[in-house]
Amino acid sequence: MHHVKITTPSRLHFSLLDLNGALGRIDGGFGLTIADPNFQIIAERSTDIDVSTSIYRERAITVLQRFQQTYPFPGIKLTFESEIPTHSGFGSGTQLALGIAQAVNLLYEFGLNVQQLAQAVGRGGTSGIGIAAFDTGGFIVDGGHRFPEEKASFLPSSAVGDILPPPILLRYPFPELPLLIVMPNCSRIYGDKEIELFRTLCPQPEWVAQKLSHILLLQILPALVEGDMYNLGKALNNIQTFGWKRVEIDAQGAELQATLNFLQDSRAFGAGVSSWGPAICVITEDVDRLKQETDAFLKTLPNGGTSFITHANNFGASVVSG
Repeated sequence: MHHVKITTPSRLHFSLLDLNGALGRIDGGFGLTIADPNFQIIAERSTDIDVSTSIYRERAITVLQRFQQTYPFPGIKLTFESEIPTHSGFGSGTQLALGIAQAVNLLYEFGLNVQQLAQAVGRGGTSGIGIAAFDTGGFIVDGGHRFPEEKASFLPSSAVGDILPPPILLRYPFPELPLLIVMPNCSRIYGDKEIELFRTLCPQPEWVAQKLSHILLLQILPALVEGDMYNLGKALNNIQTFGWKRVEIDAQGAELQATLNFLQDSRAFGAGVSSWGPAICVITEDVDRLKQETDAFLKTLPNGGTSFITHANNFGASVVSG
């Protein structure tokens, strides 16, 4: 194998489940794999590290150097044909790291599985959704980490060091229907600001985990299995109103909340912010009409925004080799 082309999906992370730990586990969560945006990475064997990308060069080199510490290899040439926007709610860090690690893994025939790749590049310290999205796609629920023996803090994966990814409890194919993704131009939450919010606002009350688990088990999952997009959307709307999701939305400011209000007041079934946002996933019956109305609304915001139509990815990353 002389070269490979890796195409990753993105992931939407609808909610962490437990930031309290009363039952001896923390984190956990559920989310959805989508086809766009994506990374398309062409990788070739090389004697040194050569990365061609508009915004990810430094991060890509860091991933390669970290992987090289555990699995030595001579070098690699990476060319990015498409990229996932940074700090937007699409899980770009995990998809970048796994896409690069998988390219090295295949070119140099290490024979590693996705869990081993994730551990080598330090992903999965909080959520397993991005890892499973890369591996299998679909709608995913993960079971979090044992607390405190496996993970002793509520901090995000970027701040907790080497922790094994959580177990995947469920992976289910999502219906083939168009999804509207809306992105108002507002602040981005990451780095020290994200760490400080976790540090100061956790643990969350125990009732938050109980309510989220109830919504997941008896509203979201039955709606998913039955193809009931009305009740799935209704559950997404409910999740935006309490707990950690309120922390994430409030941290972004007025533009995100105004956009969410607009979408929920439209004829959409439901809308939910992914992770810290600003990406919002909208489930609706008439996606083309709502996109036109949303684009007009976004022009009224101080800094505007964008929207696009995508669909679920139910297979994960794809590889073309040669």
